[in-house]
Amino acid sequence: MKVLRSFDRVLTNIISALLVLSLVTMLTLSAVQVILRLIFHSGTLWGDIAARYLVMWVGFLGAYLATREDRHLRIDVLTRFLKPKVRLWFNAFSDLFAAVICYFLIRAGWTFVVLGMDADSILFLGLSQKTAAMIVPVGFALMMIQFLIRMIESINKATGKTETEAAAS
Repeated sequence: MKVLRSFDRVLTNIISALLVLSLVTMLTLSAVQVILRLIFHSGTLWGDIAARYLVMWVGFLGAYLATREDRHLRIDVLTRFLKPKVRLWFNAFSDLFAAVICYFLIRAGWTFVVLGMDADSILFLGLSQKTAAMIVPVGFALMMIQFLIRMIESINKATGKTETEAAAS
């Protein structure tokens, strides 16, 4: 369990850094575009496209962090009436279900990138359209990982395993 928590912490730090970098880049790029249009009556050809893809990156990276913090969309009308141990099992099952849904969305996202994107299309600064769109399957994979981590934690809590028992299994 310690290894899982360490992995989760490292992954979250990387995702948080990428999110901040993407957001700052998107805001800076948008501000530069506005200034160039107002003052020089021109702009970069790729600025709007880059901002559009950065919005996708920020959205998926933010979705990962929301999933990690249990702030994603959840309908918990039933869980309010369940006993704590039953609630843990219900949460484990719903996290497994969400991970399975993410798996299918990963496959759909991969199909979108492989078949729906032009392999030779360069968006900006040498970055291909496929590379920029890879956030779709990668974003769903990150969310799936987080749902699986939460499922394991719920099962460990429901079975009453201690930290050392969970690490041994």
